[in-house]
Amino acid sequence: MPPFTYRLTLAAAVPSSLREQVAEAFVAAARRFALEAGIDRLTIDNPMARGFFSFRSHPAPRAPELAGLFPTDRPGPSGPLPPSGYHDGARVPLDTGLELLRAVLSREGPWCRLHAEGGFFLHVGERHDLYTGGATPYADAAAHARRAGLTVEAVERSPYDPALDESDPLPPADAAFWTAVHRLVAEHGGVLVEERYVGGDHRWHRPATAAEITRVRALLTPRARLAVWPDLTDDTEAVRAAVLRSERLELLVQQDCDGIPRARLAESWMGRTDMAFPMIGSGPGRRAGLVPLAPADRRPLLAGVLPDADGVVRARWRTNRTPADERRTLLGSLRTGDVVTGTVASGLDDVGVHVHLDVEHERGRPLGFLRVPEMSWEYFEDVDEVAPIGRRIRAEVLHVDLERERVALSVKALSPDPWRPLAEALRPGDTFPGTVTKTIPFGAFVRIAPGVEGLVHESEFAGRTFEAGDAVRVTLLAVDLERRRISLSPAPEA
Repeated sequence: MPPFTYRLTLAAAVPSSLREQVAEAFVAAARRFALEAGIDRLTIDNPMARGFFSFRSHPAPRAPELAGLFPTDRPGPSGPLPPSGYHDGARVPLDTGLELLRAVLSREGPWCRLHAEGGFFLHVGERHDLYTGGATPYADAAAHARRAGLTVEAVERSPYDPALDESDPLPPADAAFWTAVHRLVAEHGGVLVEERYVGGDHRWHRPATAAEITRVRALLTPRARLAVWPDLTDDTEAVRAAVLRSERLELLVQQDCDGIPRARLAESWMGRTDMAFPMIGSGPGRRAGLVPLAPADRRPLLAGVLPDADGVVRARWRTNRTPADERRTLLGSLRTGDVVTGTVASGLDDVGVHVHLDVEHERGRPLGFLRVPEMSWEYFEDVDEVAPIGRRIRAEVLHVDLERERVALSVKALSPDPWRPLAEALRPGDTFPGTVTKTIPFGAFVRIAPGVEGLVHESEFAGRTFEAGDAVRVTLLAVDLERRRISLSPAPEA
């Protein structure tokens, strides 16, 4: 690590709504450090498309300066996209590198380190901080950053110093590697090639002939990590069964009629066939397979990393655990039916509220989400009545969505359904007291038990009027438990 290293942080906590202004302050400071170091180009090191802060999919940054780095078009009938400019070892102009730094500071999509000659570097950290430094003290740049409201402190080293990297060295994907690929294709009629061109993202290829192997090699991104797996199968029923019973973290790779393999995280519901449009399709041209994601589960037929043009392997892919890894591990440990506790963090109009779970290791974007219908059995007018920001809650896990990194919660699942015992106990003609909760143009709702309301239709009013809060006696006309509807009429006055 160069002898002069600085950590830049915010002088005070700021709301997420000011994220763009915060990023601008860091980018302006980074520009000052780079100019003082005489830097006009930066080298991309260990790029990730996702997987540092989050594994969620996000659109690629669209700043004009990044147009050459992130492709904007999806794969078409001709096959996968050619390599992007966002790869390990890519050299970019300073303006491009700083715009990339801005994208990293958004904490949603890409992450990478940026290095330059003379030991200069820029590293975005996990806690809204930026590490930079080089061979000289950069006193003017540090002073300017402080005047801009950032805290600047000298530190011994960046925690993202390449010397601290954990890695899993791979052999070179050299001539011997490709000879082995040719042999596998000849023996089995095809293979599945996984191209990890950046951290957290993949491209997939299915060469079935020597000519297709040559075409695939021309499409590969420099310094990509390659893994060769058994070919996809047309026995999609077997794949469905495997998805239903699997408890490992796996990718479901599917090839549709267009011939292009695509992948997404496998979840057990994807193996179901009782849906109008099953996730795993079958028919001519459709193939599927499962590829393990956890390092301990991965056993490819071949693995290697692309060397540079001179045959030297310079890529050193870091395997250090990231905040996103911790979130995925936590999500993978939760099961439907688990009971969790947490704090309401923010609302989403009338849809529901986000919940910080107590089991979360760090307070980033909340993992829990409590939808309005799952908040209470009882009627309420406003979400703030039952789930205001700051409210502590206890809830049951309904579903864990690994791809969206969201845990669906239910508070009312922890208490019995008040409708069922009432529907079993009451009979048409029964009379009982109730309280009018709300009037509407075609009738009035009456609460007859906690969490249970019925409708008195206006046709049953018989000239009577009702207001919210009125105590009334009503007669049961009908109960529809499946549709959760109770029809009432006013009881005859004594």
